[in-house]
This record gives sequence, structure tokens and C-alpha cells, in this order.
Amino acid sequence: MFVEAILISIIIGLIRGGKLKRFKSINHKTIWVFILGILIQYIFVFLSKVEEIDGLNKLLVYNKQLQIISYILILIGVLTNIKLRSFWAILFGYVLNFIVLISNNWERPNLINNPMVEDIKFPVLGDTILFSEPYPIPRTMSLGDLIISFGIFALIQEIMLGEDSFMGGYRL
Repeated sequence: MFVEAILISIIIGLIRGGKLKRFKSINHKTIWVFILGILIQYIFVFLSKVEEIDGLNKLLVYNKQLQIISYILILIGVLTNIKLRSFWAILFGYVLNFIVLISNNWERPNLINNPMVEDIKFPVLGDTILFSEPYPIPRTMSLGDLIISFGIFALIQEIMLGEDSFMGGYRL
């Protein structure tokens, strides 16, 4: 859902008169740390769905450690750019996802595909939101993912429109 939030936000930002060149004003070093953390998580979601390759099983053994590293990278990226108000929504979404992961032994419960799972802590924070057909890319999401998507949408709007009330008149 993050990709859709990015694309829709850029399109709406352009319609609203926003400028892509305003992305130069953000702190590029720390935003790449944030993006690297998200990419690590996306890679593991993709790899967990492609289980037939033997080399992947060796990598999936380190799932917990790499998830911790990705959350640390995301936290660094968010906290170093927290002056942009929309990062607060992104931080809140990641905290919700982190809570459900850490309390369920680094497994995110999917209550849509497996509703009979027992001993789940914070089930409402697991994958409980279903985007099915006619949505182009059917999937299940968590409340945290939905909040992160909103935060990403708002972040891109905030940067592209570049209003002084958002950016506070400073350059990163």
C-alpha cells in the first residue's frame, strides 16, 4: 500500500501545484536510512512468499535480526526528520507494527487468512484489513500499515507543496 500512497500523493501533489524539485530540501542522508529500512521489510515480505528457493531459507533464518535492524533504520530516519509533521503519523504506525511483532514472537498475525489462531496478543494490530478485488493488488494490511500509508501520503504533500507553515522556513 505504500507504493500506491506514494504514486497517488505525487499525482495529487502535482495537481495541487506542488513541485517535485522541493524534494531537494529534505535531509537526503537520513531519508535514505529510512528508505533502506523499508526496503529490508519489503524484501522479507516478498521472500516469505517465495519459499521454494533453497538459498532463501538460509536468509530467512535471520528474519528476526534483520527486522530489528530495519526498525532501527526506520526509527533513525523518522527521528532525524521529525520536524516534518507527517513523520509523526509514520512513527505512530511503525510503533503499532512493532508492538504487535514484539508481543507475538516476531510474527504478525494474519486474522483474515487464519482466523482461528490462538494466543495472539493485540489481535487488532495484526493483519485485519482486507483489500480484495476489485482493488488492483489484493492484500491484507494492519492498522499500522494504514497509518503509515497515510503518513507517507501526507509527507509527500507536505514536501511538494512546501508551504512555510509546513516546513517552518528552514532548509535541511
